[in-house]
Amino acid sequence: MLIVTSPVVHSEVSAILDKDGIIVEQEVVPGRVFPIMTGKTNIKADSARIIRWLYAVHTYVDWQFNCKEARLITAEDGSLLTYNRIGSPWPVSDRDVILQASQTIMDDGNTRLEFNNVENVDLKIPRGVVRMTHLNGSYLLKPTTDGSTNIVYTLDSDPGGKLPAWLVKQASKELPYQTLKSLREKAESGEPPEPKK
Repeated sequence: MLIVTSPVVHSEVSAILDKDGIIVEQEVVPGRVFPIMTGKTNIKADSARIIRWLYAVHTYVDWQFNCKEARLITAEDGSLLTYNRIGSPWPVSDRDVILQASQTIMDDGNTRLEFNNVENVDLKIPRGVVRMTHLNGSYLLKPTTDGSTNIVYTLDSDPGGKLPAWLVKQASKELPYQTLKSLREKAESGEPPEPKK
């Protein structure tokens, strides 16, 4: 009898930034260019308000790191998807992605908002932009007894194309840090604005 086993791939998790009450960790997975990134912080707002910011797609350009464009689009089945375009420094091409979100309220009172890329959408790729073929992420919101919320932001993506090592290293720190810092500022200042008509 021949038993074939798959090689075990070990990943390495390390803290790479601890600044302004935000901790950023990366999980380096062998064979992958981009690490899995996690950011953690506390926001002095209840989880319901933070969720309203997370669903306010029209505000993404104001608080998501390097977001150049964000809008809702309708899939063929009528479901709502989010189109995001992420800016990159020259000479690297911008990236874009189409996401579907879902929300789960867990038995322990925590809420998880997950977002995953959708590939089978008939939306033209803008000239000079690379469409991302893999992006999964989540926001885990944990209410605290003082009315604030601990939040864990995780992003697992493959931006596609070729990226210089310095940009991967910079993005690993800056993307979760800047996104959580800006989200915290927005959520602590009040409710998201209504979309412009």
